[in-house]
Amino acid sequence: MRIRCLVYLIVASFSCGFFICQSLSAMNIPEGQAFTTAVDSGRIPAGQPDTGSAGEGAIGAEVFGREGGYLHPFLFLESKYTDNLYYTDTGEVDDYILSAASGLWLAIPGNREQLLKMQTSNTSPGGLQVSRMTPESNRRMQTYLMYAPEFVKFIDESDNDHVAHRAEGLFQYNFDMGLSVDFVDQFNNRHEINNNASGNLDEYYDNLANLIATYQPSEKFKFRVDYSNYWLEYDEDANEFRDRTDNSVAGYVFYRLQPKTSVFVNYEYADIDYDQSDAFDNEEYRYYVGVDWDITAKSRGRAKVGYIEKEFDDNRLGEEDGFSVEVQTQHNFTPKQAASLNLYRSFRESSIDAAYTVLTTGADLSFLQRFSQKWSASLNALVYRDEFEGEFAAGGEIHEREDDTIRVGPALIFEPRDWGKVELGYYYSYRDSNFSIYDFENHTVYLCVELAL
Repeated sequence: MRIRCLVYLIVASFSCGFFICQSLSAMNIPEGQAFTTAVDSGRIPAGQPDTGSAGEGAIGAEVFGREGGYLHPFLFLESKYTDNLYYTDTGEVDDYILSAASGLWLAIPGNREQLLKMQTSNTSPGGLQVSRMTPESNRRMQTYLMYAPEFVKFIDESDNDHVAHRAEGLFQYNFDMGLSVDFVDQFNNRHEINNNASGNLDEYYDNLANLIATYQPSEKFKFRVDYSNYWLEYDEDANEFRDRTDNSVAGYVFYRLQPKTSVFVNYEYADIDYDQSDAFDNEEYRYYVGVDWDITAKSRGRAKVGYIEKEFDDNRLGEEDGFSVEVQTQHNFTPKQAASLNLYRSFRESSIDAAYTVLTTGADLSFLQRFSQKWSASLNALVYRDEFEGEFAAGGEIHEREDDTIRVGPALIFEPRDWGKVELGYYYSYRDSNFSIYDFENHTVYLCVELAL
């Protein structure tokens, strides 16, 4: 438990430097336990509010954002301490981790808000845990490009030192007659925790290309078609069994009940093709009904429920099916209080060769309270269950594996300027498995500074 370390962790965080800010969306942990850094968790600046023209004599105001907002450089510095780096039940390894990330994003036409807030998941078929929502735009065209390298230094476990990379782009175009297209691509080079004390992280590459085309022939009806290509490749030979390519298509038919509320039916198909483990090749068929809402700026979101069938090419694995749910919602209670909630239940690709699929049910909640223009606090909570389909031996018997994981973390945020933010926080993670060797408990304290134009 090492509770005595908590005070020491805070002091050490200040002395070691600053670390990259933990955003509300970074609480979601994939079944593979991705190592959380700024690049691979999406903690990239979300842009700044347009505060008007730069003062007289300002350099590059028309370029760097107060007027045009074309180029947006950013810098993160990070320090954190964790008492269980590899998420193990015994033989815990603690360490200090220092990170520095810098990058640049470009928007044409100029925009003060970061336009792409998408996180890929290497265990989700098609690369996305939840469907991508595209806000309506009044502009004819919008482009966006971003690149962010991150240098990560481990004080004790120096073999894990690495540089993570993210590059992403977006292109949107609204044609006449109600037709629009939205194309995004995101490439990542990152690391994940391999749940053992061998003293290393697993490095992998992934890329998601996603195209959405919508057509609205009338005020009441809208049609949408999605296509995604996702590929995943691990650096070490021991993880080659996880390398795969997913191709997914989806279709939606929306009917507008009210100006800001629509109901829809949705069909999705995913083909999951493994490079080495052909026995795990499978196809998913998903059927949903749902509702979208965007009620002023206070409440917006999507909720859909349905059914999934997962068919494996190997007849010995047969077929898995079950109900599925997806909820994405955010609500602003007051100008100083906001919350977001995500719910999900779906199949995921397994990160271990003993299981051929995982049924995951989870929820994550984020709450933000602003005390003043400069001070605010956040609370993030996550809980999910993984049900592994496969055979695990214990005590001479074969059992199914089930894991329950929780994560909760408060943070205090100070924003002295529009272009700067400091965050101090803590999070606690815990996993309870019916196989005790997969249990873990983790305490982490962090401090970060974000500078962004």
